[in-house]
Amino acid sequence: MNITLFGGSGAIGKILTEVAIQNGDNVTLYVRNAGKIGQKHEKLNVVEGQLSNQDLVEQALSNADVVISTLGPALDTSRKLKGTPVADGHEVIVNAMRKLNKKRLITLATPTLKSDKDRNSIATVVPGIMAKVMFPNGYHEMKKLEKIIKRSSLDWTVVRIINPNVRHKENVHYAYSLGDQPAKMGVSRENIAKFMYHAASEPSLIHQMPIVYNS
Repeated sequence: MNITLFGGSGAIGKILTEVAIQNGDNVTLYVRNAGKIGQKHEKLNVVEGQLSNQDLVEQALSNADVVISTLGPALDTSRKLKGTPVADGHEVIVNAMRKLNKKRLITLATPTLKSDKDRNSIATVVPGIMAKVMFPNGYHEMKKLEKIIKRSSLDWTVVRIINPNVRHKENVHYAYSLGDQPAKMGVSRENIAKFMYHAASEPSLIHQMPIVYNS
């Protein structure tokens, strides 16, 4: 595959890049600061730019079979709303994909985004309440992202996560719920990256919002 990845300088993005390259894929990273990318590989290309720069975003998307975003909002406890850079960036990405006739998008979010399949459970209800109370900026950003994704015509998958700070153990794999079954409240970054990579070639996850967790 030719993968364009937004958020490649973050922890999850770096792991996902390694997984993709190990599987023989070509990866284009779109980052604000290319100096933060320590990896070098013949299958790795880096485009430096702001999320607001649609021309550069289109350049990064030009050869993409799959577009993946591991971008997430800052955990800001301030009560004052300070903008929605991640959601706004997704709007630029979606517009660029539509213009270039790119269809497959996989992005990262939390259960603040609601799926039509969600049933009331700890994993589908509590994270949204906690975010609204503790991280109003992030909550506002996630709800705006939800509208952008759902109204698009893309083949999207929203990978929802809770507490991505769990220490990874090699013998602990991932599982996921589409919201209709209980899910555990924690997942390692390694398992998030592996699941997002899996989703790239899994048609059954199109227009789904799986909650991924350590099994």
